Amino acid sequence: MKFLEVSKELTETELKDVENQLDISFTNDFKEHYLKNNGGYPVKRFFLWDDGAKTRINHFFSIRHKGFSQLEDAYDNLLITEQILPVGFLPFAADDGGDLFCVSTLPGSYNEVFFCDMHHYDDEIIENYVTPVSKSFKDFIENLVDE
Repeated sequence: MKFLEVSKELTETELKDVENQLDISFTNDFKEHYLKNNGGYPVKRFFLWDDGAKTRINHFFSIRHKGFSQLEDAYDNLLITEQILPVGFLPFAADDGGDLFCVSTLPGSYNEVFFCDMHHYDDEIIENYVTPVSKSFKDFIENLVDE
């Protein structure tokens, strides 16, 4: 899928450096995507929910290079500093309202994509704001739709 306004192209070494910096392992789907498209936004900008509703993706976070927002900053802010995303969730995109799409790096849900509705954040009941949306990062990208 084509992405617009992407940041500077990443190298495999830069991706590995960020994995080490964040102490996580990116999924293969995620790495392949980011080596082609570092941040920006997809031409097909909408995630289609099962009920037919659509959520517009504002942007994907860039890695290592400046873009709309940087993944490393989002990860540090949301997981380390504020601790409002579950451990093992990697935020990679934001919708127009500031809600997040995250890929899981956890063994039981590795490479699955989740929607984190930050307007319904609940530090005690994760299901109140985290919803699984795709079995893989690649499927998530391939199933985005036009308006």
